[in-house]
Amino acid sequence: MYLAEVFAENFRLFGNGSEALSLRLQKGLNALVGENDSGKTAIIDAIRYCLWTTSQDYHRFTEDEFNCSAAGRATELTIRCKFEELSIKDQGTFFEFLTVPEGKEPALYVTLRARRLDSDRNSRVAVSTHAGDKGDGPTLEGIPRELLRTIYLRPLRDAEGELSAGRNSRLSQILSNHPDIASQATDDFDKATQSATTLVGIMHRAEHDIDRNQAVRDARDNINTNYLSSFQIGDDTLVSSVGVANDSTLNKILEKLELKLTNPSGSGDWTRRGLGYNNALFMSAELLLLGSRETCPMLLIEEPEAHMHPQLQARVIDLLITKTDDPVRPVQVLLTTHSPNIAASIPLGRVTVVSGKRAYSLSPSLTALADSDYAFLERFLDVTKSNLFFAKAVAIVEGDAENLLLPALASKVGRSFSKNGVSIVNVGHTGLLRYSNIFKRHDGTSLPIRVACLKDRDVVPDSLSNDLRGELKKESDLTPAEHVERERNMRLGDGGSVKTFISNSWTFEYDLAVASWKMAKIMHQAIQVAKGANSSWPDPAMIATTRGMAAAEVEAWQTSGRPLAEVAIDIYTPLRKGQARKPVAAQFAAKIVESSDLAEADLPTYIIAALRHLAGTV
Repeated sequence: MYLAEVFAENFRLFGNGSEALSLRLQKGLNALVGENDSGKTAIIDAIRYCLWTTSQDYHRFTEDEFNCSAAGRATELTIRCKFEELSIKDQGTFFEFLTVPEGKEPALYVTLRARRLDSDRNSRVAVSTHAGDKGDGPTLEGIPRELLRTIYLRPLRDAEGELSAGRNSRLSQILSNHPDIASQATDDFDKATQSATTLVGIMHRAEHDIDRNQAVRDARDNINTNYLSSFQIGDDTLVSSVGVANDSTLNKILEKLELKLTNPSGSGDWTRRGLGYNNALFMSAELLLLGSRETCPMLLIEEPEAHMHPQLQARVIDLLITKTDDPVRPVQVLLTTHSPNIAASIPLGRVTVVSGKRAYSLSPSLTALADSDYAFLERFLDVTKSNLFFAKAVAIVEGDAENLLLPALASKVGRSFSKNGVSIVNVGHTGLLRYSNIFKRHDGTSLPIRVACLKDRDVVPDSLSNDLRGELKKESDLTPAEHVERERNMRLGDGGSVKTFISNSWTFEYDLAVASWKMAKIMHQAIQVAKGANSSWPDPAMIATTRGMAAAEVEAWQTSGRPLAEVAIDIYTPLRKGQARKPVAAQFAAKIVESSDLAEADLPTYIIAALRHLAGTV
């Protein structure tokens, strides 16, 4: 059996009706990604409050758990977990709690309901947990209730503390639930042979040896003879003994154990290790417990990347995938992450984007992506591109120039990408539609993440010479109908929050140069400096000289009345001929833009429209 569906209504940021949480999970690995405060932790908490955890965490529902909307704070909330694909053994274990729809396989619903009893902030909350999709089944209790407990790893966990010795320590809980430990509760200490093999037997042998130790005996006798005897009243004799503990049960023994990494030097002394590796050790221990469970082996883990460098993060995900794909005893994992490294390491179909108070699974049956798109994206959706999962808006561009220069332009005209939560993804002239389809659903809807796809029109001006044109068509080569059809084809991926913005004329750099005399001056300076950088990287003095000459040249062209469209071709020509590299020119242009007095009106209209869309304005 596995947890197939999570429903939450009026719980925290999830409201009712269309605003309620309804999330389908898959067997094996599931990953929740999204910006802060999008609802990832609320989903994890909904599951652990409904099913409880093996760490015996206690949670008291308060007013803050109830959704608050314009209509006021809700008085009732519902959390429901649905389990599917129950084995014959599972069906026997949970027989009286099952729901058996006509013509369908049995399912197990666990429905938690909480209701506020008072209207004030410190109101009492009544909580009940029943079986049934409507919560009208029997109360879940006893062994079936205990078998549903999940394993939960909290964010920013104290791994070293969790694995230390102590009363009810996490390590003692993990070990006590391991099947190989159960046999250690037997006391097999033989006084005659002084032999013991079980933990309880070994502890009793230790107590026996301690009691026979002469130094311990002398100290005990000294206490009894010289001190305790002085407190005797009548026949009330006080006598002490020295031992390891009065209670040498297995649980007490396990509470004395701790798990730690050995010293890498190989010496017997222990040295404290870093947080990252201790986290890896803690996860290993929890996975040990998870792998030993036959019923509902599920791990909830928030931010597995905590304290770990990227390579170790990748190794953790490799291990989790191995455990979830185990053919003998697979486990189910639901994790949350803010790490692009982890997002890039997980198969796309296993990812759920949490945004706008809703959860959007990227399972193949739910997105607009084709099977070939998934194969393509798993090859090319790397760490850099995976930042799109954590953004409020995404700019998808075709080259390095846009990737370097667009954020500078946005910041200069008051639409900063960082302030507006915009991620930029450079797809390198290929697969742009595949990336945009991540945000589109098979039912025609889209994720509430604004997506701007910037494309070059790649139709050259009529005045361009044939040697520069290459195989590109000129404006006059296309009829008005062909222009419309060309643009329609370039917008095939549009829908919902996904919009395509096509350059006004030719390419990103040319359209910038032809947009205004201010942009023409910036682009001419940047391209001329980049042209000089082809032979050797220019020093500051050379950059200043080149910029001054280029700026003066543009001013002379403007004064002479030369058409801007003609000037823009001359400015762009070094890039077209390969005399300067586009990324280098964009890098210098971004620096020049920072100190310029550029305004929105100086930019190409398609870039203005794209920036407004990304910022959520018109």
